[in-house]
Amino acid sequence: MDTVQRWMSCPAITAPETLSLPIARSLMQRMQIRRLPVVDATGQLIGIVSEGDINRISASPTTDVREYNVYYTVARLPLREFMTRNVAFVTPETPVVEVARLLFEHRVGGLPVVQNNRVVGMITESDLFRRMMEAEAEGELVARAAAG
Repeated sequence: MDTVQRWMSCPAITAPETLSLPIARSLMQRMQIRRLPVVDATGQLIGIVSEGDINRISASPTTDVREYNVYYTVARLPLREFMTRNVAFVTPETPVVEVARLLFEHRVGGLPVVQNNRVVGMITESDLFRRMMEAEAEGELVARAAAG
């Protein structure tokens, strides 16, 4: 059975819940990722922030000065204020077919991979597409070898 362990992206890139929105945006751009698991002071998963979440509350992709509420401008907004909580996640042993089901069911593009209460990686739609392409290529090689 094919599991998350083989296909996940690792090591995990995570952010503390106190990280500000502009720094989170910069980190995501620099690392070329679209979702960022948020961890508490003990390193446990408590939420996730996506590129879409950041774009929804920002004034623009380049400036984060819009007022969010009485206490914060968006530029000072910590991730804990707008992250998605109660995040679905998988383990390295989770079958990839279960990942596909969870992505579809939760309407998300990626899931954190958690082991021993720590985020160890991410598995995304792109990882599943890569798996499908490799399986197809392997099948073509087997068919060619059988044909002679």
